[in-house]
Amino acid sequence: MTTVTTSCAGALGASLQRESRTLADRWLQRLVALLPVDARSVFPTDLLLDHIPAVIEEIGHYVAEPAQEDVAARTIVLAKARELGRLRHQQQSSLHQVLREYDVLGEVLEDFLADETRLLVPAPPLEDCLAVWRRVGRAVRVLMQVTAGTFISEFTEAVSAQGQRLDAFNRAVGHELRNVLGTLQFGAALLAGEAAADELHRRRLGATVQRNADRALKIIRSFERLPRSGVLSQTPTEQTVELREIVDEVFRQLREMAEHRGVDLRTDATPALIHLDTGALELVLINLVANAIKYSDPRKAVRFATVEYTGHHDHHQLTVSDNGIGIPAEALPRIFGRFVRAHADLDQQLGVDGTGLGLAIVEECVNSVAGQIEVSSTEHVGTTFTLRLPKKLPALAGHGVSPEVAGRAGQPGSTAEAP
Repeated sequence: MTTVTTSCAGALGASLQRESRTLADRWLQRLVALLPVDARSVFPTDLLLDHIPAVIEEIGHYVAEPAQEDVAARTIVLAKARELGRLRHQQQSSLHQVLREYDVLGEVLEDFLADETRLLVPAPPLEDCLAVWRRVGRAVRVLMQVTAGTFISEFTEAVSAQGQRLDAFNRAVGHELRNVLGTLQFGAALLAGEAAADELHRRRLGATVQRNADRALKIIRSFERLPRSGVLSQTPTEQTVELREIVDEVFRQLREMAEHRGVDLRTDATPALIHLDTGALELVLINLVANAIKYSDPRKAVRFATVEYTGHHDHHQLTVSDNGIGIPAEALPRIFGRFVRAHADLDQQLGVDGTGLGLAIVEECVNSVAGQIEVSSTEHVGTTFTLRLPKKLPALAGHGVSPEVAGRAGQPGSTAEAP
């Protein structure tokens, strides 16, 4: 540090500006020592890392020029404080941690000013030094209030959004239970009728009824665990699994429905490892494949629903395609809307009964894993849904799974019918 011979406010303000990056480093080191945080999570981007020295520089300007406007009027400083509040909310920090960070910043600046004051020649009046320290303390408090206010605002909005998501999921759960209970009802009717006279077929139907009963129970239990459910919350419950296992399970659940409608279930899903909320992906595939079955074209001799996989360097791609009746062009732009049904007029003819929530659930699930979904369709030809799921999800680092493992794909497999 250099000895300075100028006014107290000007000298200390200039020191804060000159040593802003050093002070930011000291703040970070003390935070890591005091709080249960990783240094990389405090300033995860170079841009934010540059913001903190800039904030300290602005505090230096404020100190050096006592006649200038209040720090609360400095738009640049407040914008950086708000950004820090948004980041801490995204990182799911606590309000206590946000406030403690600013306490630590105040301590770092206070220690620095005490050291710098001792170097001033001649020694400034104590009253001048106290005025500078009060000014620094006020600046830190204003920034803390702005950051904390932004944090609280973001939290409040998230709670409101979560309430809306819960409301939507209440309807979604009802939709899913209706699907499962419909399958149970269908299987029970077959068991009671002549179609179930063959003992082997009877056992298969019984197994289907049992699987769907188990699935209904699983849905209810998922509903009970609603606050922790990845499909609903902002933090998906991620796992690393073989994609083929999920596809096979979906096909097992829908096999009886497919056989009844004469639809072949096909997949070329490779033994790819995929890291994401598996519950969300299973729900997506169940809805898409079930739609392909329900809206198959009874006039065609060969009817199919196919799940295909393609690995890319930055994402997984899944397509669910069929050669069914297709979706009218005018319905495509709103097909993912709630209660939208493109073929409500064909319910009786096709023997289906829906609520218009299935594809809305699909879109919600895809969004919950930071993915994308597109649809293309031609009437009387068929429909294809394309899913793009990132190999590097936002929360990947927190699960101890390397990008290489999360994104690994096996050798291409051959087309196979559902088990």
